Order: sequence, then structure tokens, then C-alpha cells
Amino acid sequence: MNTIMGLFNGSLSTDELINETLTAVPLSSVTNGVKLDWEEPVVRRLNGKRVIQAQCDPVDGISPAQLQNELNELVEKMVIPTGYSIEWVGESELKRDGLKGILSYLPLAVAIIILILLLLFNDYRRPLIIILCLPMTVIGIIPGLLITGQPFSFIAIVGVIGLSGMIIKNAIVLLDEIEIRLKETDSAYKAVVEATVSRIRPVVMASLTTILGMVPLLMDPMYGSMAVAIIAGLLVGTLITLVFVPILYSSFYKVKIDS
Repeated sequence: MNTIMGLFNGSLSTDELINETLTAVPLSSVTNGVKLDWEEPVVRRLNGKRVIQAQCDPVDGISPAQLQNELNELVEKMVIPTGYSIEWVGESELKRDGLKGILSYLPLAVAIIILILLLLFNDYRRPLIIILCLPMTVIGIIPGLLITGQPFSFIAIVGVIGLSGMIIKNAIVLLDEIEIRLKETDSAYKAVVEATVSRIRPVVMASLTTILGMVPLLMDPMYGSMAVAIIAGLLVGTLITLVFVPILYSSFYKVKIDS
């Protein structure tokens, strides 16, 4: 306060007074034995261990999974000192937690589906035909993701699970139609052929409407991989339903061509 009063008593103007009072001076000029040092204002810990977090957001048009794939090559080349480790968090962590939750309930869901199919058909061969058709959709999913450059992300896995339900539905409709035709004719071969032909339009139209509904999501950075998985899987799944299911049915039930 004495210093300020002394400045007012002089001939300094207001601007000169402000500049004078805001002049930086070394800390050593007003202290004795005090020195400056840098330190972290916030100490982050995870499970009791100190951590450093580096984060970034992808630009428009790039999904977090694609960005992580590109950064993985650079991160793996980093020389990490002994005792240090690197862990991906953010969407990668959410993906791991989501997969853990899905995989924990997936066996129960599969068991319920098989039980429903057994009760529906009262036979083990037709449910087995449907279950054998599901892995065949991979023929369409993998090339679709590779061609479009989409990663097999958590959203894509959700799409594959939904795709499995569509394939099961189409196969049930076709097998049920075969049973209806068998009651109307004495020829099993004729029943399989007529049922397959009669189901072509409903199955194709159902698949086509789903595919068209997924088209707007193809360019979306978040849901693009799911759209590709469903579209590519349905394109192949439709052919599987109309070709592979009748072939398996004829093989399991020993249906022979009429002479």
C-alpha cells in the first residue's frame, strides 16, 4: 500500500501507473530461498497406478475403429520403458465391455433358439438344417467388409447377430412351405421344388426391403460396418435360403428325383 501511495504522489498518469504496477519482476527479488519447479496439476490414477491419458477425435468420415487401426502401427513402434504399458480406452474399451456382455448371454440365446425350433418342428433334422445355414453367411460378410474397407467393429457384430435372425426366419418359412406341399402331393421331390419356387418372391422381397433400408447407413462412419455386414450377408443369405436349404432337406430326408 505504501508503494501505491508513493506512485500517486508523483507525476505519473493513470496509464503509466497501470504499466508500472503490472511490470514483471523476478521472484528472487522479493523472496529468499524460494525456487520454481514444474509439476503435474492433476495426478491421474487407474487401479492405483499413475497414468497419462492421450486422446483425440477422428475427423468426419473416419470411424474410431479405422483411426485406431491406423494408429496401432505407430503405437506398436514406440519404445516403452520397463514398467510402462499402453492400453486403449474410449470406444475400444466400450467394445470390449459390450462384447463381454453379448458373449455372456449368447449361449443362452442360442439354446433358446434351438429349443424353439425343436418345439416348432418336433424334429431334429430341420433345426439342424437351419443351424448349418448360419455359418454360410460369412461367405458374404467377409468379402463385403474387405471390399468396402470397413472394420469388423462392435456395431458390425451387432449387425451379424440381427442378420442371423433374418436368415432363420427365411429358412423357417421355406421349410414350413415344404411341409405344406408334402401334404398336397405324393412326390417329395415335387413338393421341395414347388415350395422353393413359391417362396422365391417373398424371400427376395423381404431381403430387398431390408437391404434398401440399410443403404443410407453405408456412408455413416459409425454404422457403416453394420450396414455392410447386413447387406452383404443378406445377399448371400438369400441364395443360401433358396438353394442350400432345399439341398440339405433333400439330403437329410433322402428325397430323390422323380423318374
